[in-house]
Amino acid sequence: MIRKKGLKRGFTALLAGMLVMTLAAGAALADLEVRESGPAKANGIVMIENISGSIVVVGWDKDEVSVEGTLTGDIEELKFKTGKKTRIEVVYPRNKKHVEGEANLVINIPRGSRLEVECISAFIEVSKVTGLVDVSSISGDVTVTGECEGIEAESISGDVFIEGGAPELEISSISGKVKARGKASDIEVGTVSGSIDLAFDRFLGLNVESVAGDAAVKGDLAGDAHFSFDLHSGDLTLAVPADVSADFEIETFSGEIDNAFGQKSRKTSEYAPGRELEFTTGDGDARVRINTFSGDVVIQTF
Repeated sequence: MIRKKGLKRGFTALLAGMLVMTLAAGAALADLEVRESGPAKANGIVMIENISGSIVVVGWDKDEVSVEGTLTGDIEELKFKTGKKTRIEVVYPRNKKHVEGEANLVINIPRGSRLEVECISAFIEVSKVTGLVDVSSISGDVTVTGECEGIEAESISGDVFIEGGAPELEISSISGKVKARGKASDIEVGTVSGSIDLAFDRFLGLNVESVAGDAAVKGDLAGDAHFSFDLHSGDLTLAVPADVSADFEIETFSGEIDNAFGQKSRKTSEYAPGRELEFTTGDGDARVRINTFSGDVVIQTF
């Protein structure tokens, strides 16, 4: 009898295991491959919404939008509508407390489109789009490559990477790092605890704000433009051409100032550790204002 009970228990366990595998197979079969396409204006608007997974957008020369990818888990459908305004939306259950699944999509759009992408935990990649690009994710990384008409990129806890740039750039992250490369651009960038790394041939204007992250900035400064840096506890390294024409005003509350042009800083007060430095190079065309609380400031030349 004991032996038979043991066999029964083993058989029951086997059935349970088979049931688990069957359910898993059913879940795998529930994954949905999507492939959609439709006509779109060459300079129309493309709006994309997703919660989890990935969104890869690539510009092309066709007046058409196409979507290929996979929907998994609880995702109900992919809403797809093209025309002057194209809308692509991943639909999740609304009345379910714990939603699982993700959408991984590759989307081709006309190069000159105005692109808007909103995600939560999905990462975003955009390339070969020349129109206005506005992309944001809460916890996913955001990457934009190519030269666009304008870029606004944001992530809360993810990193933001820009390669190529635009005449105007607006970049922000809370705890992620920001890294951008390009030719000439007017840039506004801010982080809370993430680092900032900018390298451009020429800055047409620049506003950098950071609470706890370091900032490294390299590039020429356009004349008759404003460049402001406000950092709390992060260090700033600013590298400019040796023949730059600019007027500098630098002040720290407790940080040091290291100036490659040679002028020395002085204490702001006999009783405080702060430093200040004002100097001019060339005709003083660009106006550079730097303020830090406890971070150091290093001015370099190249």
